[in-house]
Amino acid sequence: VVEIELVAGRWIPVEGSRLNRRLDALHTVLRVSGPAAGSQRLRTRDDPAGTRVLGTFNNCAGGTTPWGTVLVCEENINQVFAGSARGTREERNHARMGVGAEVEYAWAAHHERFALEHELNEANRHGWVVEYDPHDPSFEPVKRTSLGRFKHEGATCVVAPDGRVVVYMGDDDEDEHVY
Repeated sequence: VVEIELVAGRWIPVEGSRLNRRLDALHTVLRVSGPAAGSQRLRTRDDPAGTRVLGTFNNCAGGTTPWGTVLVCEENINQVFAGSARGTREERNHARMGVGAEVEYAWAAHHERFALEHELNEANRHGWVVEYDPHDPSFEPVKRTSLGRFKHEGATCVVAPDGRVVVYMGDDDEDEHVY
């Protein structure tokens, strides 16, 4: 998150702004909300409650909510998890997401939580829509599990004529859909 300002016709970063910060895979703690919060499938050694996740990555397009927060999408999370879930309770789930099949980045070589044999559930903690407030550095980013888990390409909001907020999302995998 970088605050910018228009100076002499050019957008430039505001150095030292209290708004400038990173949301990343190794240092940012995110709260889990919605129906998956606390699920057995989100529990790990580091988070036995399954309600606080370390990190967000492969963030793709998103949008601004009517209340001013931002939604970003965890896309193609399968590319960072190494190993196999064959013969485990997560075999079908990981296969559906491509987890362990298309490792493009060697994160597991440097951080054991990305190795399926070390932490089978870690992959389940990613692939969600993340909400954060760019104007409030104290706002704890949230993984919104009620919006589903897949290879989110984007999430954008509109307010329907009846006042309900509608989130439109796309799945970036082959032969998938817009939700």
